[in-house]
Amino acid sequence: MATALECTNVSFGYDRKHQVLDDITFSIDQGQIFGLLGPNGAGKSTLVKILLGLNKPGGGTVRWFGEELTTRARRRIGYVPQDLALLYDLSAEDNVRFFGRLNGLSSGQIKARTRAALDFVGLWAERKKQPGSYSGGMKRRLNIACGIVHEPDVVIMDEPTVGVDPQSRNRILEAIEELRDSGTTIIYISHYMEEVERLCSSLGIIDDGTYLCGGTLEELLSDYAPEAIVNLELTQGASLHGDDLTGLQVLERTDRTVSVAMPDGHLDDMGVLADRLDDKVQRFTYIPPNLEQVFFRLTRKALRD
Repeated sequence: MATALECTNVSFGYDRKHQVLDDITFSIDQGQIFGLLGPNGAGKSTLVKILLGLNKPGGGTVRWFGEELTTRARRRIGYVPQDLALLYDLSAEDNVRFFGRLNGLSSGQIKARTRAALDFVGLWAERKKQPGSYSGGMKRRLNIACGIVHEPDVVIMDEPTVGVDPQSRNRILEAIEELRDSGTTIIYISHYMEEVERLCSSLGIIDDGTYLCGGTLEELLSDYAPEAIVNLELTQGASLHGDDLTGLQVLERTDRTVSVAMPDGHLDDMGVLADRLDDKVQRFTYIPPNLEQVFFRLTRKALRD
């Protein structure tokens, strides 16, 4: 399969003491949805700026479709930012036309591409309205239309469903799947694990400016989440001793919490553990082998920290 993006040994720092990205290396095949995950402050935004050519890497190379980021390559890339990039004094139709011109569309292409983009996100009938009259979900869909009006070969989407209702979210996810089915490559950045699990054929996790791992969901589950996790939140003033955790693999421990590994499906064992620690633990949380657990094991953080 042909490669859409090759990111090789990319580093970036504002000075010698502040290294934001360190030796980032990964690649993305054409036609797939690639999930890029990392907690806040991991370096995702800086990496995206480098991929778009807004920042120059301190070291390493970025190649799109086998070439460096020339003007021609840039026009094969679409970007849907987390912060809505809309002009509120213009109609929805004129917003899309404006971004079409920014992305090099000719006067002859603008009309047809604008209609196609608004039809795609279900907003053609509402095209004469200004974005300020739209619901949150409609604004998000218009944001997508502006990012794809030039029919890019790859689209970077940063939190495209944040703050929308479930119905709008599902419509957006269906549109993303339709883009994939048409052959578009998508880099998908999200804090919503269930979206990443639904959409992404492969993914990568970064933290503290380092690329921790990448692969399919099945590969990451096999490598990093072979067992379930049980998080124990201790009762105020309680403490656990060696005998309390006999036979358990402790993954992380603080003054008030303990995380232990447990073979998936062994809910009976969790019941025994609950009985044993009844007076010391006020809350048990069971996390089965899933992407959330992979993320926790690698970063020791919740995704929205």
